[in-house]
Amino acid sequence: MSNPNNANQIRDLAFVESHYVKMMFYPQAWQSAQNSTRTWVETEFPPDPKSGIPNESGVYAFVVEPNMFSLTPANGLFYIGKATNLYQRIGAYISELSKGFLDSKRPHVWTMLNQWDGHFKYYYTITGDVSEAEMLEEDMLKVFRPPYNKQYDAETSQVMRAFQ
Repeated sequence: MSNPNNANQIRDLAFVESHYVKMMFYPQAWQSAQNSTRTWVETEFPPDPKSGIPNESGVYAFVVEPNMFSLTPANGLFYIGKATNLYQRIGAYISELSKGFLDSKRPHVWTMLNQWDGHFKYYYTITGDVSEAEMLEEDMLKVFRPPYNKQYDAETSQVMRAFQ
C-alpha cells in the first residue's frame, strides 16, 4: 500500500525542481564586451497599459524580481530579445499567458512566462533601427547567456553541455 505522504512529497519535489534555473556568470565574456550606456525603461509584465510600449525597434529583457528583503541583486535576467516593433512583440509574449502548454510553439518561453507570472519586470531600450537591435541583442547574449534564450545551434549546445 502506498503512503499518501510519499506521493505528496514527490509531487512537492517535482514542483520545486521545475523551478530550478541554471544561471551562468562568465567574467571573460564581460571583459571582452563592448559595454554601452543605454536608457532602459522598466515596466511590469504584462504591461498595463500595453499602449505604453513604443512601436519602435529595440531590445528587451525579462527579469525575475522577487522583491524580497529589498535585495535587488537577487533578481535574475532570464531572457533577452530583439524586436522590429516592441509593441507588437510584447503582444506575442502576453498571448503565451492565455495558451495551454501544448498550444505554444515556444514551450521554453511559455514555461518561463507561466512559472514566474507576477514576478517579471519587462525592460526595453529603443534602438535606431533593427540592425542596431540585432547587434545589441547579440552582444548581450554573449555576455549574459540568459537561461531561457535558445541562442546556440544544436552542435554548439551539445559541446557546451559536455563541459557542464
